[in-house]
Amino acid sequence: MIKIERVAHVVIKVRSLQKSLDFYTRVLGLKVMGTIDPGVVFLSTGRDHHELGIAELGAEAPGGTFYQVGMEHFAFKLRNDDDLIEAYETLLRENIEIAYTVNHGVTKSIYFFDPDGNELEVYADNSPEEVASFENPYGGMEKLAFAPDQPSLMDSIVKAQQSMAPAGAAE
Repeated sequence: MIKIERVAHVVIKVRSLQKSLDFYTRVLGLKVMGTIDPGVVFLSTGRDHHELGIAELGAEAPGGTFYQVGMEHFAFKLRNDDDLIEAYETLLRENIEIAYTVNHGVTKSIYFFDPDGNELEVYADNSPEEVASFENPYGGMEKLAFAPDQPSLMDSIVKAQQSMAPAGAAE
């Protein structure tokens, strides 16, 4: 058996290195740790030599769809609810599209998109008391109280299902 210590990093493919670099450094606060020219940059929170790699494919690279095999999202852990609210306010200020917010039980989470449509999550762990209040601590569906105008997890699921409906289906 392989003895994994933890998940260490993610590498994603992007259309524009500059747009992605701006997003991940200015909006999310990651630091550039190294590069491979002409189109790969390694970024970190400071915990490791890198937690994210971005590799440029070019402006014409096709995007994925909801029902395509591949990565669903990746997440960044925040310290607490105050940092989660601050992250929410930053996303709004930067006009970043929010997919949905949800109190899963184990976490309170905000899901949003990077410039290439990759889905990201920022979350804060809930207290043990709040986790214990959920019948299924991974199955919470309620949106976050501080984001009443944002979609819920269920709204996001319905939107994805509708986007996959066959052309010409009855509405």
